[in-house]
Amino acid sequence: MTTASIKGHLTYPVRFLDGISDARHIIGMGRTRGLSDEEIQKSLELRRLRWAYYALALGRHEIHDSEETVFIPRTVQKPDYEFEVALLLDQGTKEGWTEAEAETFLQEHGRVTILNDLSCRCLQAEDVQLGLGPARSKSILGKVLGPRFVPYAEFAKRNPYIVLRVNGEVRLEAQARTDSTLWTFPKISAYLSQQPLILDAGTLIGSGTFGGGSIAEMSGKYPWLADGHTVDVVEMEVEGIGILTNSFTRRGEGDG
Repeated sequence: MTTASIKGHLTYPVRFLDGISDARHIIGMGRTRGLSDEEIQKSLELRRLRWAYYALALGRHEIHDSEETVFIPRTVQKPDYEFEVALLLDQGTKEGWTEAEAETFLQEHGRVTILNDLSCRCLQAEDVQLGLGPARSKSILGKVLGPRFVPYAEFAKRNPYIVLRVNGEVRLEAQARTDSTLWTFPKISAYLSQQPLILDAGTLIGSGTFGGGSIAEMSGKYPWLADGHTVDVVEMEVEGIGILTNSFTRRGEGDG
């Protein structure tokens, strides 16, 4: 599959389910927010028991390909990247699954790609205070997917090597713990199936951000995307999938 064709393999409007699964990301975000160790531990325990997700129906124009330049509106403050992978369902789910049954289904009907789950942190900070979750902050900049889909069965064989680069600087280099996060893809699928929440073919499920895979959890170490009208090139590399590459810049005065 070529980078240019990835949008053609999605069902519109695209439906996303996303949450937070990597404990390291939860800890990092909690420390940035100034939470105590006790408060962070309570957040972790809650997320071990419940998968908090949100659903967004996105139109074609809100999906960005690898190699595409993403323009950030002038009004958006604190734009951020989030390094994840996403699971695409090629068939609809059924109710009452065990985790083993969900794993079998995904082996046959799931595909995985890299996801940059863009966020507007200014809006997220407001909404979290009101108990509304992150949905509004996730709907402004859209999603970046690519460069290709690989079968879930192939991806699930290992915890892939991942690298995050911004303007050539390595900001994250690690072995992703895709089989030991708080909520793996089979666990998420089984949990929703038990509710029962049936997911249509074409649904995308985000893995949650890899620990160290966002600006927000770095406690001010890095500037926000396109800060000061710069052009920032973000590369997200996942072993077995490839490299998702995009440039981010502000819209000019005449660009809307």
